[in-house]
Amino acid sequence: MISDRLKTETRYLHDLTEEKFNSKKIFESTFSLEDYRKLLLYNYFLISNFEDAVFSLIPTDAAQKIQLEKRRKLKLIETDLQNLGTELPPQEFKVAVNSEAEAWGILYVMEGSTLGGNMIAKQLSKNAEFKNVNFSYFRCYGEHTGSYWKSFKEVLDQQVAPEKFEECIAGANKAYRFLLDLP
Repeated sequence: MISDRLKTETRYLHDLTEEKFNSKKIFESTFSLEDYRKLLLYNYFLISNFEDAVFSLIPTDAAQKIQLEKRRKLKLIETDLQNLGTELPPQEFKVAVNSEAEAWGILYVMEGSTLGGNMIAKQLSKNAEFKNVNFSYFRCYGEHTGSYWKSFKEVLDQQVAPEKFEECIAGANKAYRFLLDLP
């Protein structure tokens, strides 16, 4: 199944990305509002550069099964940044999404960040520095986060044929590399 291969074969880049985002500090209660602002900006660049292109390549039947339109997050992350008094930076990066399989790989990273984001919001909300933060982006699926992730993986495994696995993995790697290459 492609979801298992994605998890295994992108683990190294996933871990590097978490290191870049200072994720360890979240669970050590030393993550600051400035760290959070940077984390949101990284996610903003990912979502703003990939969301429309990726969504346009997902077949209609699969999009309906995973309720793809409910998974749009750009407005949520923009709201969170604006609530922190952060001006939205220009979208200066443009990365092509070359195929449906690549789009699924990128979407795997985007959806995975939502799954992790739910844990981030839960942990940060325990910190007094974050008492006025509403975490619209990281809590976007609310109590449905687990079921959304499960349905996404099921459809992903159905949609990506074995001969497209490498292309899908390349898409996930592209998303991680994009994040790692951000200043």
